[in-house]
Amino acid sequence: MLSPKVSVIVATYNREKYLKEAIISVLEQTYCDFEIIVIDDGSTDNTHIMIESFQDPRLRYIKQENHGRSHARNVGLHLSKGQYIAFLDSDDLYLMHKLALQISYLDTHPKVGMIYTSAYCIDDNGNFISHQYKAKVSGSIYHKIAFFIPVTITLPTVMLRRNIILKAGGFDEKMYRFEDTDLWRRISKITPIDAIDVYTCKLRTHAGNDIKMQNAQQLVNAVHYYVAKILNEDKKTNLLLFNWRIGGLYYYYAHALRRVPDGDVHSHDFLQHAYQYCFLYKIKEYCYECFTNKWI
Repeated sequence: MLSPKVSVIVATYNREKYLKEAIISVLEQTYCDFEIIVIDDGSTDNTHIMIESFQDPRLRYIKQENHGRSHARNVGLHLSKGQYIAFLDSDDLYLMHKLALQISYLDTHPKVGMIYTSAYCIDDNGNFISHQYKAKVSGSIYHKIAFFIPVTITLPTVMLRRNIILKAGGFDEKMYRFEDTDLWRRISKITPIDAIDVYTCKLRTHAGNDIKMQNAQQLVNAVHYYVAKILNEDKKTNLLLFNWRIGGLYYYYAHALRRVPDGDVHSHDFLQHAYQYCFLYKIKEYCYECFTNKWI
């Protein structure tokens, strides 16, 4: 049997409610030469029964014990046969032209190892919400995408060459958060990454992934782990910009933690980290406080 052009890897855990719709969004693609690899990371719901309703030979289902989403995605990558690799979170959706658009781009841009697109955001019921992700920057974009801000590359919008993701080493299975950003960071050091400003996905926000429902200490640990990893692995070719970006990560999550239960206790600490990396964030915070107090 010939290998498919692209492998779509779906890691899932107790997402029976959304997974069927996600799979259908792949099966209804205008481009048909693909395989879907669903890695069930120890679900305790009826995911396995729902999967049996599909009779498409392009769909492969693997059930494993719970090891986390990064491990599940790496298992899918190991089993994949496609020249190109794409991912879909089990609560998100592809638009019908997603695979065709990205395959055409990679076929005609052989020096580009990875591409990403814009994405809509939807609520739990599938209704559009105001937030969107825009595909903004292309080329050698390490400093734009390696720190989550100013540009966030969302996993379902990505397609990349199989040899590139293998060279980068796949997902870091120790990471609770930022595991996709960490992968893009490593990939950005070995290949150009291009943006296609076309909407190809719908990303769902619900109680399970809303930041207001996250564990504050896990979030704090994840940020510290990621920063330590960057400091250990990456050469600071532009120290001022490097410190500005790390400070920005701490500053962003200092404010995000204020929306997380018990996060206020960590918010002040994150602000201090931001100031240590770049004093300009102290000025920014002063202006923010003046503005918000003015209008309260």
